[in-house]
Amino acid sequence: MFRLSVRQLAVVGALLGLLSAAAFAADNPYDKFRNRSYSNQGYLSEEEELQLGAEVHEQLRQQQRLVTDPGLNAYVNSLGQRLAARSMRPNIPYHFYVIDDKTINAFATLGGYVYVHTGLLAATLSEAQLASVLGHEIGHIAARHGLENVKRAQKYALIAGLVGAAAGAAGRSAGNLGQLAANLIAGGKLMQHSREAEREADYLGLYDMQRTGYNTRGMVELFEILRSVETTRPDLLGSIMRSHPPAAERAANTRSEIAANLQGSDRRGTENTPDFQRVKVRFESSAPPRQRPRY
Repeated sequence: MFRLSVRQLAVVGALLGLLSAAAFAADNPYDKFRNRSYSNQGYLSEEEELQLGAEVHEQLRQQQRLVTDPGLNAYVNSLGQRLAARSMRPNIPYHFYVIDDKTINAFATLGGYVYVHTGLLAATLSEAQLASVLGHEIGHIAARHGLENVKRAQKYALIAGLVGAAAGAAGRSAGNLGQLAANLIAGGKLMQHSREAEREADYLGLYDMQRTGYNTRGMVELFEILRSVETTRPDLLGSIMRSHPPAAERAANTRSEIAANLQGSDRRGTENTPDFQRVKVRFESSAPPRQRPRY
């Protein structure tokens, strides 16, 4: 029988460990997002983006039922502002709104505008879970995914009247910007991101959570909730959420990233707060049936 010496066994063990680590690293879908830098280069200028984002908001305000409860709005805005301040794009004004809609959904548009449905608030069980949602949407803004969608819409003539950044938004009339915003929304492409963009927003949102002091397990738990809803009540998922990668994949990606690069962040940090609990009470009656996910 062929036998290895203790030293040979140690060498073999080390090689197997290296191979396993290499295989793990090769399978990590977040590796392509590391050390990326973000800017508006190649897109609309930041000034144009902010103006167009404000016009998109005006269009949405006419189409959606925005919640006017000052306490709820103040809470969501405070949480969002803290996350945005630690994001990859902290230097623009952010605006957070709650939409009265029972579907489990959230989205970002342009220039710092983020919206979350009451159905998603009803589905979350902790502030860390809600922070993971807002961090994800802030990630879309930081990575300029909305601007990429505008550029794609322009390329395929899905919107009318949009010229390059060099033309300058200052020269447009308010009516023209409003028409631009209306066309973007009507085209249905502004908030419809690729699955790769959704993964990038997950990655950026996870690190926003960690830097803001939240327990990163909240993101995994949120994906487990979404996975349960996918199975039991898919009708509650908004159309935007249905275009995301499967929740099970997103949970696995997040677990892998935590294990590889954020060890211990799922065992420390803020999970819940009295403010979240006070807000949560008003949504309990509309929350979908579920069990607390295992992690």
